[in-house]
Amino acid sequence: MILKLEQRVSQKDIEITITYPQKNRVIERLVSIIKSVDMQIECYLDDSVKNINVSDIYYIESLDEKTIVCCEKEKYITKYRLYQIYEKLKSKGFIQISKYCIINVNKLDKFRPMSNSRLEAVLSNKIYLCVTRKYVAGIKQFLRESE
Repeated sequence: MILKLEQRVSQKDIEITITYPQKNRVIERLVSIIKSVDMQIECYLDDSVKNINVSDIYYIESLDEKTIVCCEKEKYITKYRLYQIYEKLKSKGFIQISKYCIINVNKLDKFRPMSNSRLEAVLSNKIYLCVTRKYVAGIKQFLRESE
């Protein structure tokens, strides 16, 4: 992979061009990462509103009828339901690992097998999340497509 960066003071906005011989999963993942950098979700922390970049999110979980957006060190609450966020983010590199949790695959370190045909997702900030059996097949399909 060749990466070229060029600064033009006359340029009004950032322009990204990806040149490739054949479109594959790597190209699609690059595009989803780039698109997620520019997208934000409105969240709340201590009665203040903050827009969180999607690329900074490690995982999002639904807990006690609240949707919690988890970044590297902070946790925020959003007014959106988990399924609403997942619909927006599944094309941006997020996958569902349980009925109550979606993760950012760009923050994923590895999957580890557990007992009872389950998996454990290990994120790059050393958070361990359980992948329930219902979602294991989808995870395996994702991994096959990523190769």
